[in-house]
Amino acid sequence: MVSTHPTPDAIRKIVEEVLRRIAKQPLAPHASPGPLHTDAVHLTDKVVTLHVLEKLPSGTRLVAVWPHAIITPSARDFAKEAGILIQRNQSKHTSAAARLFVIAHADCHADAARRCSAIARAVAGSQQLPASGLTDIITAMATHASHDGARAVLLTGRPAASVVLANRSLSLRAASAHDAGALLLAAKDCVANLLIVDPKHFSTGSLERICIDFVNRDFGPVPAEFSIQNDSTDKPCVCSGHAH
Repeated sequence: MVSTHPTPDAIRKIVEEVLRRIAKQPLAPHASPGPLHTDAVHLTDKVVTLHVLEKLPSGTRLVAVWPHAIITPSARDFAKEAGILIQRNQSKHTSAAARLFVIAHADCHADAARRCSAIARAVAGSQQLPASGLTDIITAMATHASHDGARAVLLTGRPAASVVLANRSLSLRAASAHDAGALLLAAKDCVANLLIVDPKHFSTGSLERICIDFVNRDFGPVPAEFSIQNDSTDKPCVCSGHAH
């Protein structure tokens, strides 16, 4: 049998047919990013740190955490930049029982850590902040008050200075006194969310009872007089005693 070689015209027709068939085939879709994790990722950590969030699956957008979990500032910053919403699980208990209670000490005498631990054991759902400087502790408490609606107690040997520092924050309303009755009255009067106490004036048992009462008591809404006024504080003085 004699074989014949395809003519140039036949080769051209074959090539045209192949190209025509290729043109009719749909292009392969471009690679797309993996599906977003629309379901919440549930975390059981009592302290949610940057390291914890960095280990989340790619594409996570919602994280559910324990109602009393402490969320570090670096974790909050990471979540904001990554578009991750951190949501606390709803508690089945009353709002008072579900409230985060933060305990810390700064610039205090030697047994402050032991006193803080005793309070933590007495108040359900409480969390202790790591030991640090006074300014850092108050800043952390302000963050928890602002983001989590937390109440807190600070043990310190410098209560007056601590009150001044705390009340510079828009999210803190600090109260301090040297006895239990006066302390709780002051807390009620200013709808406090932070108690500042010098532990040398209180027994361990007294501090525990104060904190239990404080975290469970409903002080009502914050008075309007505590809200920020829009009027300028730089208006000229209208008093007649001195020339201004």
